[in-house]
Amino acid sequence: MPKWVKILIGLLAIVMIIVVAFLIYINTAFISKEEAKTCIAKHINVEEEKIYFENVDLEMDKKQYEIDFYYNNQEYEAKIDAKEGKVIYTDYPLTTTNTTTSNGNGNKNQNGTATQQEITLEEAKQIALNHAKLNENDVTLVKAEVDHDGQGMYEIEWRDATYEYDFDISRTGNVLHYEKEVYHH
Repeated sequence: MPKWVKILIGLLAIVMIIVVAFLIYINTAFISKEEAKTCIAKHINVEEEKIYFENVDLEMDKKQYEIDFYYNNQEYEAKIDAKEGKVIYTDYPLTTTNTTTSNGNGNKNQNGTATQQEITLEEAKQIALNHAKLNENDVTLVKAEVDHDGQGMYEIEWRDATYEYDFDISRTGNVLHYEKEVYHH
């Protein structure tokens, strides 16, 4: 076997070892994306199933996850330490949402966490109107139905003389997607 073939095989073996070592490092040094989702849910004191995670990206250079998520019709972001699993930053308002009233009333289940009831189609339509700051008398309802692709969300579409307003709203009332486009007659 020529000397250059032995050198090439040796270099390929070294590259393979480096790649495997890097993958092992990532899997052992950093928490998983699922663990990052769980961390943010615990931090904001909301059940993970009630949060819609749009993006969960590992930023290797910063050793942190950057997360974009939706809860209660609002979009939020968070940064989580990828090694420790600690929340570095979130724009979620912890003080207003997770406090209980002084007399102990509030929508709490036996575990002490906030519960959310499923909304009706009529409530989803109203959430869409409120989100887009529309008056029902000024728009026409084009579509209001349950998405049957297994997502279990409401698809709502309103239209006025200028725009089309498309919504995907979760069964718990979260605006998962909103789009406003110029309406072409």
